[in-house]
Amino acid sequence: MQITKYILPVVAGTMAAMMLILLGETAIIKVYLPPGTNQNDPEAIANAVKHMPLSAFLFLLVNYIICSFIAGIISTLISKRIALRPALVVGIVLTLAGLYNVVSIPHPMWFSVLNLFIYLPFTYFGYLVIRKKEPLFSNRGN
Repeated sequence: MQITKYILPVVAGTMAAMMLILLGETAIIKVYLPPGTNQNDPEAIANAVKHMPLSAFLFLLVNYIICSFIAGIISTLISKRIALRPALVVGIVLTLAGLYNVVSIPHPMWFSVLNLFIYLPFTYFGYLVIRKKEPLFSNRGN
């Protein structure tokens, strides 16, 4: 197994996605989390999440979509634009991280379910956008 074809793209894509997700969540927290909420207290966070408006959850979903798409692009670029597997593995890793997030912090049910169906399709879409494409018509054999 070539490290530059499989392992490095997965690590780089996952790390990029996690950093971007963290940046997006930090911005959303600054806007929507009530001032004085102790971010180290799980009960305080759970209570704050219960009172967040719909727009906060929609921004979170958009953040996850964008970050998954970028992670798919990064992992595909590093794998020399030929391997699908790294983008899919990144999508699976992000889905597992999203599952951990919705289990550890109570979210609305619709968000929890929708959240789990975002990562894999959008990392795959990132792969599709940047992959090497076979020419539609070839002059070989004529």
